[in-house]
Amino acid sequence: MIAHIGLTQILILIALVGSLYATRRTLGHSHRLVLLELTEISIAAVFFMVGGAKLVGRPDMILLFQQIGVGQWLRYVTGALEVSGAALLIVPLFTVGSALLLGAVMVVATLIELFVLHRAPVAAVACLTGHTFVVWARLSRPRPAVAGNKRRHALVLGGEPLALTNLRGESTDDQAHGPGRRPV
Repeated sequence: MIAHIGLTQILILIALVGSLYATRRTLGHSHRLVLLELTEISIAAVFFMVGGAKLVGRPDMILLFQQIGVGQWLRYVTGALEVSGAALLIVPLFTVGSALLLGAVMVVATLIELFVLHRAPVAAVACLTGHTFVVWARLSRPRPAVAGNKRRHALVLGGEPLALTNLRGESTDDQAHGPGRRPV
């Protein structure tokens, strides 16, 4: 597939990355980690193109799955997983799960390239590295502050923090406001 990439495909990839980045910025993602977002969008763009090539039946993909010897059903399953994983990778709520799913696909691709096709899995390992970075960066974000062995969570609505109360209407921050009082 790499040997058949021309200027048209490169321009499509650039346009896709740009549109995905614009879409991602409008989703309200609060942590603007440019390197992480560019990695996620680049991975999504690559998997849209490669998964789409598998689904539409490009000759090089058909040949690849014939060499694997399992059947063309695996090409369809892999293409569907890659395209759906790429679509979910740009949705902040599903980023970690999607990166894990695509990472699992890349682990299988690495094993197939090593033990079935007997060649170096350079592209699969490169993608797997990107997925690992995305999962690590998303899961290692700062946690809520811990005070007195209790986690303090604030619900923010319209820019103003709201008070959290228990079922009796008492504030969860009774030390500062006293029992039964709600901070305004």
